[in-house]
Amino acid sequence: MKVLIVGGGIAGCATAALLRKYKIAEVTLVEKAPEFTNIGYLIGLWNTGRKVLRELGIDEQIAAEGYEPELDTVFDKDGRLLKMVPGKEFKVLGPPIIIKRADLHRGLFELLHDVDIRFSTICTSIEQKGNAVELEFNGQKRESFDLVIGADGIHSSVRDMVFGPDFIHHYGWRVWMWWAPAGTHAKSVTSYYGSGKICATLPSADSSMATFFAKVPPGRGNNANEDQKLKELFKDFCEDAQHIADTVPSPEQIYQDDIAYVKMPVWHKGNVVLMGDAQHAVSPVTGMGASMAMEDALVLVEELRRTSDIQAALVNFVRRREKRIHQFRTMVDRMDRWTMADGILGYLRNKAIPLLPIRYFIQMMRRFVEAEI
Repeated sequence: MKVLIVGGGIAGCATAALLRKYKIAEVTLVEKAPEFTNIGYLIGLWNTGRKVLRELGIDEQIAAEGYEPELDTVFDKDGRLLKMVPGKEFKVLGPPIIIKRADLHRGLFELLHDVDIRFSTICTSIEQKGNAVELEFNGQKRESFDLVIGADGIHSSVRDMVFGPDFIHHYGWRVWMWWAPAGTHAKSVTSYYGSGKICATLPSADSSMATFFAKVPPGRGNNANEDQKLKELFKDFCEDAQHIADTVPSPEQIYQDDIAYVKMPVWHKGNVVLMGDAQHAVSPVTGMGASMAMEDALVLVEELRRTSDIQAALVNFVRRREKRIHQFRTMVDRMDRWTMADGILGYLRNKAIPLLPIRYFIQMMRRFVEAEI
């Protein structure tokens, strides 16, 4: 069986590594970038994602590069403490770790030493021909594969070419991220909740990431004075939050984007299947996107191992993932409404946070993390 994976991110590399381990396919992975570089920021890695790493034999290696925060503190925008949660409370969840995306990606990529990896390669057409899929690369070379896996992220070209362009929707929020300067590293997660706005710092073992969310109409695009607009948006936050905002670098050093999600009723068409953010991207509030993508990889490879009938494997893959992703979306939507609440709802949220026991939040996450994949 010849399998093509489009996209060399977490989903694509995890799938390639699992297919390689079980020797069930001849794998080609194409990536539009000229090389894999040290890109990305910090991500959460939950126990379901770590299950895949254990399957691949690299969990201990990756965990050693991750970080378990000592404390999670939540303040309102005026600096009043709303909740303080010791890191040990999260132990029942696996526990989750915070890791640099580049470290996780490198650990997966190192498993692909005998996979046919092609950089600077773009699929310019995809056509189903009988039981095969024929693709054109960079507008010239044509090749045929038995299965094509679209693991090319929220702006998936595979999805657009095979399923259509109308599956991306905007939340109406914007995100800004950057590495906090040396000397400002803290060992705890710190968040400030305002009305439809969040200021937060997320630590790794040796660095911190500043993250800001705000309800802003989409379509502004990257702007030359985005750093100043950010400070203006958060000028009503307390002095400590202002200090975080003051670390904002020049606009070209900020990751900024209008947050969007993908909602589509199908996963595959013919012998082309989507996974990860290409099929079910959601907001990054839960920090579970990488783990869900690796779950997709594990389930798809399990089904391909069970049968040589590709269509049967894809049907079973979708059956297993649809229910799980529906649960995931429900949880994310609930958390999004909570964290990004504004107006009177934001006021009531801040009043409720000190009164709700931490086990309320932990149990909600625990039910999901411990559910069958």
